[in-house]
Amino acid sequence: MEKNLPEEWLTDLPLPSENIAFKPEEMIACAKCGRKNPPNRLKCLYCGGELEITESQSRFFKPNLRKLESWEKGFNVIFLPNADNFDEAKLSAAAGLLKLEAEAVKRLLAAADSLPLARTESEKEAEILRARLEDFGLESLILSDETLAVEKPAQRLRGIEFFDDKLILILFNRDEVVEIASENLALLVSGAVFERKIEATEKYNKKGENKILDTSETASDESLIDIYSRFDSIGYRIYAKGFDFSSLEAEKELLAKDNIKKLLNKLREFASGAKFVDSYLQNRSNLTGIWEVEEKTDSRGLKREGFGKFNLENLTTVNNLAQFTKYSRLQWHLL
Repeated sequence: MEKNLPEEWLTDLPLPSENIAFKPEEMIACAKCGRKNPPNRLKCLYCGGELEITESQSRFFKPNLRKLESWEKGFNVIFLPNADNFDEAKLSAAAGLLKLEAEAVKRLLAAADSLPLARTESEKEAEILRARLEDFGLESLILSDETLAVEKPAQRLRGIEFFDDKLILILFNRDEVVEIASENLALLVSGAVFERKIEATEKYNKKGENKILDTSETASDESLIDIYSRFDSIGYRIYAKGFDFSSLEAEKELLAKDNIKKLLNKLREFASGAKFVDSYLQNRSNLTGIWEVEEKTDSRGLKREGFGKFNLENLTTVNNLAQFTKYSRLQWHLL
């Protein structure tokens, strides 16, 4: 049974000390439909049209920062290390804006490398985020997914020949070579690709209530080197497997993992003026959350296990190749 309240009970409620609504002059008129929108939106609430936001209005905007699918084209806000000391208030405010834990932001800053802070769905959202971060003392730049062009694989190499003033790159499975003058060799990036495969067998149920019967997992890793000239942002890639290390001559050893280290040292000696980056492995954890590793599940179909009984087999593959490629190509754009 509800308790009867006196008519005066509403008068005892606390009143807000400030007006939390937006002022009429702060509202944004949509150029497409003409309706007024709150200044914390990028698209019209009514028709979905893009709103024209002034610099003063952008301070109200809170980035959505939804997790984009791997196939979506986004815009990456990249932190540029600077010498500023960030106090706790700035760190907390930046973390709130980025929707990250304060400790995660601290780790990003402590890495002293250019790393992604956020991936947005629109360039305008990225621009506003960059400007807001600048207010907290964090410098950044914007690189689009189209610029990083992960869908364009680096050209794989089968071998390398060293000459006094140039490199001859022998392309993998192609009767072609590429010549790069030593002064045009701009960047070397070393890293590794990790792959994990999980095979699962499920007892098939027409109602979709499948029960896992068995799983098996395999893992592999492989060292790689990316080579960039000053005029090519896609680059060339050396995998430890399938590469002819005969250019090492007397230094060549039996194991590919040893040879790729020796080859990297020889490349660094050959082009001492090129930038060398080997920080991917130590920054992998800082990339997770913005540049995720890829995970794909493929169905191998149904397998009969008796009269009227079927098992469903799936293969899940997890690898970091796209993540490394983004990190590698970011280094070229930082030259």
